[in-house]
Amino acid sequence: MDADGFKRKLQEPDIRFYILYTALYLMVIGLSNVMNGVVGNNYAWYDVYFYWEHARDIMDGLMPYRDFDTAYPPFSFVIYLIPYFFLSSETGFHYSFAMFTYLFTIIAIHFTFKFCDRHGVDHKYVYITFLLLILGLNNFFIARNDTITTVFVLLCLLFYSERKFAVAFVLLALGIMTKIYPIFLLPVLLIPFLAQRDWKHFFLFGIICAGVCLVIELPFLIADPSTAFSYLTQHSSRGVEIESLFAVPLMIIGLIDPSLVYVGMDESWDLFGPVAEGVAPYIMPFTFGVMLLFMLHFLVKMWKLRPDWERTFALTVLACAITLMLFMAFNKVYCAQYVMWVAILYPLMVWACTKLGVDRGRMLHYIVFLCASSLLTVLCMQDATDHISVIYILAAALKGVATIVLLWHLLKIYRAGLAGTATVSS
Repeated sequence: MDADGFKRKLQEPDIRFYILYTALYLMVIGLSNVMNGVVGNNYAWYDVYFYWEHARDIMDGLMPYRDFDTAYPPFSFVIYLIPYFFLSSETGFHYSFAMFTYLFTIIAIHFTFKFCDRHGVDHKYVYITFLLLILGLNNFFIARNDTITTVFVLLCLLFYSERKFAVAFVLLALGIMTKIYPIFLLPVLLIPFLAQRDWKHFFLFGIICAGVCLVIELPFLIADPSTAFSYLTQHSSRGVEIESLFAVPLMIIGLIDPSLVYVGMDESWDLFGPVAEGVAPYIMPFTFGVMLLFMLHFLVKMWKLRPDWERTFALTVLACAITLMLFMAFNKVYCAQYVMWVAILYPLMVWACTKLGVDRGRMLHYIVFLCASSLLTVLCMQDATDHISVIYILAAALKGVATIVLLWHLLKIYRAGLAGTATVSS
């Protein structure tokens, strides 16, 4: 390519976006120590330290779950070992892991561009999404395995949109076995087959997803069946995290009487005391109950309407986003990085609204609001780790409002999309 051709290439919007995105990614990596100074406790790289520790233990011959505890499923160790092979020191691993997440996001951007090209969606929605993720989530986008998992979920949906279902469900399984949350999307993605009375593919793709998970789990089942699924019980036994919506009223109680609710460290900064510990066991069943009710509603509506494929996929995208939002809103753990689970779906949701003929309204405003309020809770967290802080309660309450507002907005879009589909079908 000659000099003029190279200059023309640099003028292409996508190329200029890639350059800007890369520069911002490197900037956030460089500012990690600043974030540590603001929040304390090595917060920018906090989870990555444990990823490095797990990779080091594996290289020393230890077996996960049997020889050391971890909160993550087995494929996460593959994710940790790849950057560990390049830079195995603790500090070096921070940066090699961040560059690994960068490469994953570049793949996500590439395939999202291809989706936009097939469906006539402007690339600006991809630009907005990924600039928001790197600016709004900051270190939580470069230094958490949620990024890898979320890219698996996005790729799953993109292949699902092309009806490459076997690939889609393999990708979903890889996401589940990296961080467990994509398992909530499995029933949502199977419901369209059930609604179409396509029993063969309903069972086939369910078996493919479960089979990939089983193959990944198998070495740990063989090594020690009693500990192979300890990451599941480790999550279920966690307390109420201070970032969750349920924590807000509990922290207010703690302000009034610190003997009833107080802050302590478990796997994260959680709430302890008789009131918090009395409430905690009931939150997950309630969360799963709410999610199940929504999935049943989605099944009933899809069973009755049986829309064409594109409208089916549009409604499924919205159902996936709502399912994740329900989990975030009602779960007892709601870390800052969880926001990316839904934010990364923005280009698909834009297309879904267009396809369903509904107004997406202020969706982007509400996603930005959620990212900003979530980051604010992190910036206010330093005092909250020692004692219950009024400033932190206000920030957490704002994040709760942002979460409920976005959830309610997505539910309204989903309802309007169902109504429009019913009109078309009739």
